Amino acid sequence: MRPYRVVTALDHSEYSEIVLEHALDHAARQQAPDVHVLTVIDGRTDPAPVSRWLTTIVRDGLENFRAGPNWRTRIHVRQGRPDDEITRLAMEVDADLIVIGHYGLHRRGNSPVDHVITNASCPTLVIGLTEHAIPSDEQCLACVAVRAESEGERLFCVAHSDLERLHLSDRVPWSGTLTRGGGVW
Repeated sequence: MRPYRVVTALDHSEYSEIVLEHALDHAARQQAPDVHVLTVIDGRTDPAPVSRWLTTIVRDGLENFRAGPNWRTRIHVRQGRPDDEITRLAMEVDADLIVIGHYGLHRRGNSPVDHVITNASCPTLVIGLTEHAIPSDEQCLACVAVRAESEGERLFCVAHSDLERLHLSDRVPWSGTLTRGGGVW
């Protein structure tokens, strides 16, 4: 059986443990996870203390998840651009999933995360805090009020009513079960 391979990149920030936890959580759902934890450094950084930090954080994370004997975990400290090294490692190990963090305010369309998503050879899970998210567009306050007053039945205000083609269809009462092809899911 082929192991499920997860690549996660940690940047030595205060959010590294959160990103690692998400990666280990996905690995724990597999029978034979193969976890690769990566930190990318520049040419001026001594890799020895970074490697010790990475080993410690990964060991602590694995203890919290009670990793079994079928888990395989490797740490990687590489030099270069983070987005290049993350996608390169994912391709090298034939990863099934990349888990990376994206916190705080970032440049739109030009962050390392955007480059990883664009160039990744597998699905990428981006972990972030919603209170730090930058809204892509300002919402029309009148549209927000219409949605609230209609309990989601109407989506847009009069000024944006040409978009009413997106009006929600009639509600379907919930039966408590989902069926597919005559069977219950």
